[in-house]
Amino acid sequence: MHWTQAVLLPVVGALIGWLTNWLAVRLIFRPHKPVRVLGYTIQGVVPKRRGELARVIGKVIEEQLLPKERLLNYLRSEQLNEDLISSVNTAVRVRVMDRLPGFLPLSLRRIISDALAEQIRRELPPLVEELIDRFGEKLKVDFCLSKVVEEQVNSFSLEQLEKIIISVSSRELKHIEILGGFLGFVIGLMQVGIFWFYR
Repeated sequence: MHWTQAVLLPVVGALIGWLTNWLAVRLIFRPHKPVRVLGYTIQGVVPKRRGELARVIGKVIEEQLLPKERLLNYLRSEQLNEDLISSVNTAVRVRVMDRLPGFLPLSLRRIISDALAEQIRRELPPLVEELIDRFGEKLKVDFCLSKVVEEQVNSFSLEQLEKIIISVSSRELKHIEILGGFLGFVIGLMQVGIFWFYR
């Protein structure tokens, strides 16, 4: 075996390995529409199984990432309730101060706005709790997050879907391409070793 062959085999192997993996990555997304080639129908995995992909993403989000109970627990959290009551309290004070006639003395307007805000601060927590309970029951019955996610994913164009997937996994896809080149190079070296061994 000549030294040029010994160099060429690993280099060609690396090129073939990289090119095959590069093509395999592209075939995940393309072609968008089915194409007949030599009696076989070829279509990208994502376009072909888009509906199933959307359904699975929706299910995973609803059942594992953001289950309804977790959402309701967040809505019932003490911190959120305190923030809500504080925001309403501040808004009531500002609105009352703005809406009361200007001829009333400022001190009287403050007393009225403080009294109303205090009344709301006392009455609001049980009302918020009742609203969240009602909303929670309605959420459990009427709202299906998996369907919302599925519809949203299906509403994306294939180009948008491809961009989203690539933006999330571009580093890993690039590693797959590079790994193909590396494996091709190693296989080329093994071929050189086999040729020398059997020479």
